Amino acid sequence: MINSQLGSRLRRTTSFASQLYQYIGFGVTAAPLGLGSTRSNVNMSAKMHEYPGWNKDLRWTDQRRGERRDATYPMGIHYNCHGAESEMLLMREVAMMLVMDRLTDKPDWHVKVFNDDIADKWRQEALAWPNDDLYKRIINVSTWPGMNEDMLSRWVPTKPKDILNKESVDYCILELREKAKHFERTGVIPTLDATHSIAKSDSVVSTELHSALQDAFSRLQADQASNRDWHPNTDEIVQDLVHPSMYPLVYGRSLFHPDEVVGVEDAIDKWAGKGEVIPRRPEWGEEPTQRNNQQFRYRGSNDYETSIGGSGIHRSYWSTIYQWLPANLAFTEDGSVKFNSYINNLHPTKYSSIYQDIEKLIETALPLWDQCLAQYQGYHNIVGAGRHNPRIVPDNADDENEDNWDPKSPEEMLAREPAATGEPPRQVEESAVEGEEDLEDTELNDLEGRDDYWGEPPNIARWKNTRRPIFPRPPPFSESRVNYAINPEHTLRSQFKETGLQIIVKMASIELTPEKPEFPPGGWHVEGQMNEHIVGTALFYLDSENITDSHLDFRTLTSSYQDDWDVGQDSFHWMQSVYGARLGGGSGSACVQNYGSIVTREGRLLAFPNVFQHRVSGFKLADPTKPGHRRFIALWLVDPFTRIISTANVPPQQADWWEDRVFGGEKGDGGELATSMPPEVAQLLLEKGMGKGRLDKAMATGKLGHPKLPQEVLDMVHKELGEALPMSREEAEEHRRKLMSSRSAFQEEAREGWASVEYSFCEH
Repeated sequence: MINSQLGSRLRRTTSFASQLYQYIGFGVTAAPLGLGSTRSNVNMSAKMHEYPGWNKDLRWTDQRRGERRDATYPMGIHYNCHGAESEMLLMREVAMMLVMDRLTDKPDWHVKVFNDDIADKWRQEALAWPNDDLYKRIINVSTWPGMNEDMLSRWVPTKPKDILNKESVDYCILELREKAKHFERTGVIPTLDATHSIAKSDSVVSTELHSALQDAFSRLQADQASNRDWHPNTDEIVQDLVHPSMYPLVYGRSLFHPDEVVGVEDAIDKWAGKGEVIPRRPEWGEEPTQRNNQQFRYRGSNDYETSIGGSGIHRSYWSTIYQWLPANLAFTEDGSVKFNSYINNLHPTKYSSIYQDIEKLIETALPLWDQCLAQYQGYHNIVGAGRHNPRIVPDNADDENEDNWDPKSPEEMLAREPAATGEPPRQVEESAVEGEEDLEDTELNDLEGRDDYWGEPPNIARWKNTRRPIFPRPPPFSESRVNYAINPEHTLRSQFKETGLQIIVKMASIELTPEKPEFPPGGWHVEGQMNEHIVGTALFYLDSENITDSHLDFRTLTSSYQDDWDVGQDSFHWMQSVYGARLGGGSGSACVQNYGSIVTREGRLLAFPNVFQHRVSGFKLADPTKPGHRRFIALWLVDPFTRIISTANVPPQQADWWEDRVFGGEKGDGGELATSMPPEVAQLLLEKGMGKGRLDKAMATGKLGHPKLPQEVLDMVHKELGEALPMSREEAEEHRRKLMSSRSAFQEEAREGWASVEYSFCEH
């Protein structure tokens, strides 16, 4: 029993703690000392959302057998995702996509493309594109440092002549005229479109919004000038203004509400420090943080989450500790969008105008996502705007089809030689090659670096190694016309007007200086891990100054099951040449399809599905004597069919937001609260990295005059208050370091997963 003296002290400290907790908002229900429980007062019997990692399996996926939905958005995060694969594309078709993308970068292209004289000039520009450059951009054959020309010739399929020709460029002009009509209606350009599609626009973001976003960046940079957040491992070149890797959801640390109760304006005052710690469950396993982690190196049958078709997703594709936190977004009656939970790492009241700017940017990005995000309904039915199939598909891809080759036969090869040499025509030899001594040196040189045709008669072997593949002709354009219009019933707004969307926001600036004049190329990656369920990306490049051109490269997976091709045993050499990939077993190319690249210039809004691996090219200062920068906003769309834990469930974790609220902003001295706080509570806050510059000053000057707390009460303070405190900057940075280590390992695993599946046509 507490004696009367202790009871008197308890009443006094309870009065203080009630004041403290009412002021800072920790806890919900009253508890001894007024410290408030970290338990939420949510009615658990009420209907709640289901979230992976809370009341659904962390590794839940709609691709799991038995979980299949009627409609899904594919993701390329793993190589066993239904709908993420592309058809194989002829090198000619990829070159055509590159040409069309570059032509749509020209001013007023949508008007000029109908001018025959200008279109003729564009045809000539396209045909002047060097064949070697196109070949290097498109070919899908792995190379490595130190690979010399001889090794390259042995490894790379026969290079075709004239990847582009007049007929293919004519097709491009006709297609661009169709896209120009769509652009006139929407301002959106479908580009690099085959099985999958990308959307771009240099005009849909208004001048007013563009200017407002530039002002927002300037304001954020000014406010963060004294404590810039340089992204780790970028040599203080990339400044994170808003990044989801800071203060993420941390299982076993973050406070959580099962219901979506945390808003925007009330996020800090009402909800900071409230909720229950979301558990990290032991059955999830350890977090892989290094490439040599056992979870990556050794795989048993129990290490996979089974998906449709019997294929599986390795358990390491999910983080067992971290998840980026999206903000929830609602569709309003007037057709606009509005955040109904705060953006992680963007102060919800201090930057309310920036929230409005980002809302407008998302409204602008929605039609681009509608343009490029396709749903799979059932196993084969694709629902979405634009193109979903290759333009050109060979009728007969077998090597034995003479129409695939130039010259068509050994006889034609020999018949052509007299015209070139003045010698009489030679006969086709029928005896097989027994060894190197049976061939002339010139023939050996021709054969060297080519496919192995030993055992063939010499002239036949020479023909097979010197013939050039002929690309198939594109079909008449009228037969492959595509409807680029978006079905109003299939828009994100129409389908998800009741549930809204979840968006992850990133704002960053790449700052170059004469001392650090170059930004290196990035690595191939998809966005997020399986935890985030990201299905779409939108990028707005809002400011570029004194830098060289930069672009994004794109590639997708293809299927290793190419059973539809009717080719004979070992008769895939023509296909190798026109598709730019090795198809033989044991040395096949990875089942990856290069789609090309898109310039990322100022004012461009770019959207694409998360089926693409992409990488940013390097760039540098245009004038090396002056600084330069590139600033952009990334918006990541969470699968609208899969609700994940968001900022509506997790109150703000930023200690500095709490400090500003409690102690009166950056220049506040803490006032009465700081000077009346028990020294033990002040010490606890300081140990947690909070109140520095305010509480330590008050302690040093002896202004903490409140009576000491009884030990029983102090223990309660440590238990209850310690669990509810937000994260300090130091703690958040440590979590970011671990998160990035885990994701780096995952991205390497994902790249290797893509590379591990190879073409093998030997059984055809």
